[in-house]
Amino acid sequence: MHAHYTSRMIMSSHAGLTFMYRVGGIVIHENRLLVEWNLAGSFCFVPGGRVEYGETAPVALQREAREELGEPVRVARLLAAADNLFALDGQRYQEISLYFLMQLDATSRLGAHDGIFEGTEPDSRFEWIPVDAVERAHLMPPFLRELVRDLPDAPVYLTRNELDSATP
Repeated sequence: MHAHYTSRMIMSSHAGLTFMYRVGGIVIHENRLLVEWNLAGSFCFVPGGRVEYGETAPVALQREAREELGEPVRVARLLAAADNLFALDGQRYQEISLYFLMQLDATSRLGAHDGIFEGTEPDSRFEWIPVDAVERAHLMPPFLRELVRDLPDAPVYLTRNELDSATP
């Protein structure tokens, strides 16, 4: 989750639940996945962020990558659409996310990083983790762990509802 928020983001709250429309980019380089760490360092997630009003998902992902990584990226094909209901830091969220395969520019130096490195936004920390280590790194949401280990040939629909365990 990002610390910054503007009214341009597609986000609203009602009845104790915050809705967000989000995009995520899955970048795999030399069998390593690019992840961003949360501030506490307890879990990681793929780069991306909230979609703004009037943006398409690929444009939002390109904007977020420029803001977070300081570089242009190429948004390739859609990998997954996801419904994700979860709680974080005492807040309840309903998140619709589109996850795209994302490719670094040919001139990118990001792939050369080893270990945790700073992004271009304040308090943003990234790391390349081996694809087979996504469980140990606590990649969130959990359904991404299998998705990145075996990228689908066609887009898939993923769902998770940790707010109501009775919901399938």
